[in-house]
Amino acid sequence: MKRTIISLASLALLLVPVNTAFAHAGLVSANPAANSSVTVMPSEISLTFTEDLMVLGEKDVNSISLNMMDGPEVTLTDVKVDGAVLSATVPAGEYESGTYEVFYKIVSADGHKLSDSYSFSLNGPTLYTAPNPVAEKGDGVLPLPIVGAIAIVVILGGFFALRARNRKR
Repeated sequence: MKRTIISLASLALLLVPVNTAFAHAGLVSANPAANSSVTVMPSEISLTFTEDLMVLGEKDVNSISLNMMDGPEVTLTDVKVDGAVLSATVPAGEYESGTYEVFYKIVSADGHKLSDSYSFSLNGPTLYTAPNPVAEKGDGVLPLPIVGAIAIVVILGGFFALRARNRKR
């Protein structure tokens, strides 16, 4: 009985999550910065994340786009991933003053998806807009606390079933 309790306690300790091991990718910095005001449209938009981004050969699993708020989309070129950096070239041209919104969808190297946006203004104050995350279907991954709870229930059920079987003998 004592060995069984020690084994269960050891197994339970293995299921205790380490916070940093299960973090998801997040935006660290952006150029142009969120809610900033610029006087010239940048030649490149660059987003840096906390984790490397997934690259699947020629398939685009990471995307970035630029729109004038309530206006047309600016067609970005040369979208590329370099480790934890997603960047795209903004074509040279005349751009209307106003608020622009950068939308991005990424998949981190561990397979977790993130989509979000931020805004900046060209020759004017930035209007703050609340984040409007794109609703996506779940990525099919159960949260760790739920997996841990299921594992504990299965282990305890097996323990009590084995114990009941041994008592019948």
